Amino acid sequence: MSDRDRSSGSGSASASGGQRLRVGIFAGGRSAEHEVSVSSADSVLRAIDRERFEPYLIYIDREGRWHLPAGPAPELGAAALAEVLGIETPTTQVARLRGDTSGDPGGERGAAGLPVPARNDPDALQPRQALRSLAEAIDVAFLAVHGPFGEDGTLQGFLEMAGIPYTGAGVLASAVAMDKVVFKDLMRGHGLPVADYTWFRRPAWRATPERVLRDIHAAVGNQSVVKPARLGSSVGMTLVHEDRELPAAIDEALRYDSKVIVERYVAGARELECGVLGNHEPIVFEPGEVRSHHEWYDYESKYVPGLADVHPRAQVEPALAERLMQLALAAYRAVDCVGMARVDFLVPGDALFISEMNTLPGFTATSMYPKQAELAGLSISKLIGRLIELGMASAREGRTPSSGAGDEGQA
Repeated sequence: MSDRDRSSGSGSASASGGQRLRVGIFAGGRSAEHEVSVSSADSVLRAIDRERFEPYLIYIDREGRWHLPAGPAPELGAAALAEVLGIETPTTQVARLRGDTSGDPGGERGAAGLPVPARNDPDALQPRQALRSLAEAIDVAFLAVHGPFGEDGTLQGFLEMAGIPYTGAGVLASAVAMDKVVFKDLMRGHGLPVADYTWFRRPAWRATPERVLRDIHAAVGNQSVVKPARLGSSVGMTLVHEDRELPAAIDEALRYDSKVIVERYVAGARELECGVLGNHEPIVFEPGEVRSHHEWYDYESKYVPGLADVHPRAQVEPALAERLMQLALAAYRAVDCVGMARVDFLVPGDALFISEMNTLPGFTATSMYPKQAELAGLSISKLIGRLIELGMASAREGRTPSSGAGDEGQA
């Protein structure tokens, strides 16, 4: 289906007599951020304007199998989407890890009437089987798949091959922002401030651990933050206070990724964030701030309500706010991003460092990005609509190089 076909009314009729775009909301995935992704999709399904859009849920299970919908997604009731699908929410996941399983979901079918995907579901498809079905079934993809195989350019490339427009950044920007090492290298290349860091892969740690430890100490000192290089939501991340804690922190990061980044610990830093929205003329939201009740902003404090204070509009001096917004736009443009992103900063005193860029920021109840958009005048419903419009515009303009000469190249 061509972009012209998609934009000319291939969706179903709305209550007002117009044509609704068929929006495939992608959720789940193979990464450790599976639960967070489903939580984001829950918010999107509840907030999407069903007068304009007809939503379909495309669920990717932990084994990478695709569960395509038989029809439009029904309205969600009191039950969370995670309960409907028979999986954990981030909150119940944390409760299980604490040893409290009383909040775990269960049952054969959720309140919304969607079937619970079973491990041996005969209707589940591998991605290559889903390609043709998706191209015929939806007009645009709304991506809520966080982490590897969803946020790193792989899913974006799949949709490019299928000719399906999608929300958010393209293949290159997604891949660059997902890899913390490549992202920081690029920031340095553009003269943008980042804290000291070093990195290595699993074979180096196995072969020469003493050398890796020496290199880390020389690059960042004895206090550091150890992270999987290509994951988000603070999964696998450890704050190292002294050298003896470092080996265990490295082993924890290597549980999730074969590539590890170790950053200098920035003591006393405020965690400030700026959302960016748009394609060629992006806008940047005023900085917000997160204050964790834990020592640092870990997975638990991110997704368990009450363990962090999220301030969509931070109390900062106007000059600092302007500097943060300028740097957020500079980082956004440096990676050639479109659609949306959230740029995170560490601000210790008068210094300022770009920490990370998230090209598919969360849409959960505790997420900063939709809260900042709301302060800028965009309700979550309007934000979802705007992201779909931006994704359709990117598809019309062409995200990837043309396979042919094009009209301008004809003799």
